[in-house]
Amino acid sequence: MPDRLVILGSTITALAVARDAHSHGLQPVVVDTGPGIAFRSRWVTPCLLPSHAEDDAILSALGKVRGGPLVATGDPWLRFLLRHRAALEATFTTVLHPDNDRLAICLDKHRFADWCAANDLSAPRGWLAGVQPRPEGLAPPFLIRPAATLHGRPASGLPKAVEALDEEQLAAWLADFAAAGCPALVSESLLGQPLTQYSVPFARNQSELLSFVARKVRPAPRRCAVGTCVELAPEPEVEALARKAAAALDYFGVGEAEVLHSDATGRNHLIEINARPWLQYALAPASGHDFLGLLLGRHIELGRQVKTGRRWIDLRADLFGALSSSVGAVRHGELGLGAYLASIARANVFARFDPRDPGPALYREPGGADAARARVADASHTAG
Repeated sequence: MPDRLVILGSTITALAVARDAHSHGLQPVVVDTGPGIAFRSRWVTPCLLPSHAEDDAILSALGKVRGGPLVATGDPWLRFLLRHRAALEATFTTVLHPDNDRLAICLDKHRFADWCAANDLSAPRGWLAGVQPRPEGLAPPFLIRPAATLHGRPASGLPKAVEALDEEQLAAWLADFAAAGCPALVSESLLGQPLTQYSVPFARNQSELLSFVARKVRPAPRRCAVGTCVELAPEPEVEALARKAAAALDYFGVGEAEVLHSDATGRNHLIEINARPWLQYALAPASGHDFLGLLLGRHIELGRQVKTGRRWIDLRADLFGALSSSVGAVRHGELGLGAYLASIARANVFARFDPRDPGPALYREPGGADAARARVADASHTAG
């Protein structure tokens, strides 16, 4: 029986990690409390837990698939890891994430902003409203975000990120956050200026670091939404900022640094580090970057490393983001139909489709169009 890689979560991210694990000769075991798309892969051993499973039940189930490395593919699972690190490290040979102190910095936007300032990393100034004195000179427009991620938490009615154009709007939003019992992180908003949004995926094991740069093609940064179309785009200064952050954090594992580039000022701003595989993880093996091999010592031949020529797309989500009546860029005249179709034609890395593993491409999320709408309009990544 091949060695296992246990993957927490069954999302598109988990699917990409599972496919990569299979290419390394590992048996991917996907564990989740809901039947996501990764369960449809022919290469996955599914472990579906009850939707109401508590931590003790999840730990018990993981004990039955013990051995091999463990990786979490979503922030709720990272928080599970934070709570039960010792038990998980005793159960699995390797936990492919930074230690708890470093992980907590990445999961808490306020701590991350303070850490960036302490390490001389370019990032928007942050203010934990109601807890810290307001920084001198912090003026509108503002970007307001929950100080800690809302992923996987009961619906609070709060946005993942919202812009306040003046002091009155700021006060109203701070009142809403206070009423929900959610600390608010207020920072300088960059959304009113021309921006380019980049991600720098990386894997680091001791002093060895692999990385590349991808540019978000869609949606626009002002949408504060997860990427539905992303392409490789070499930007040495953007990559250098992310690599400096990974080294300063003494990071272990796969991660993704989000960087906003101000076209007006030329400055790069480090927004956050996602301390886990990211949605467009398939870009790494598709571009010859053997992240999993670096971490596990199981290097395989992926072909020559490239920094251009790969474009990833989640076609269903991208079509909704282009054509829907609510946020559609084509529908609202922000993008021409011809240009959009040409952009789709250039995609060569796919979130769902793989001719060797066709099942996930046929998967339909529970809720159909409503799920697609939620995925785009209420996306999990923020910009600002």
